[in-house]
Amino acid sequence: MKKIITCALLGVLAASAVSTAHAEVPEGELNSLYIRPEVKLPAPALTFPNYPVVDDCTTEFGDEVTNVCVTQEKERALVLQPAWDEYQDSDKIACQEDVTHVRHIQLYKNLAYCLDKRRYDAWLKKHPNGK
Repeated sequence: MKKIITCALLGVLAASAVSTAHAEVPEGELNSLYIRPEVKLPAPALTFPNYPVVDDCTTEFGDEVTNVCVTQEKERALVLQPAWDEYQDSDKIACQEDVTHVRHIQLYKNLAYCLDKRRYDAWLKKHPNGK
């Protein structure tokens, strides 16, 4: 149960830190952008990924989008990194593979979502009644 609370806390912290600071670029716009093909992403590993946030966030849509994306991703990385060791190794690798394959510009956001979803799904298998 402690891990589920930690998971929920991470989501709340990330959402509150990001949504209040950056209203000038709609979240839907950021969700629809992809990383340029020439940007090289690190291979999945058990250590916390060090994504090239500035390169990942740089798009043809201008500095405002890039700056908002970079700020949000740095904030998300700061929230996710301390909890990294609490996730299953198999989930770390699978989620990194997923986000680097899809190549949306918000790598840390999508990584955190994937990890938390996999953890929640595993918890539901063990607690089908939600208890």
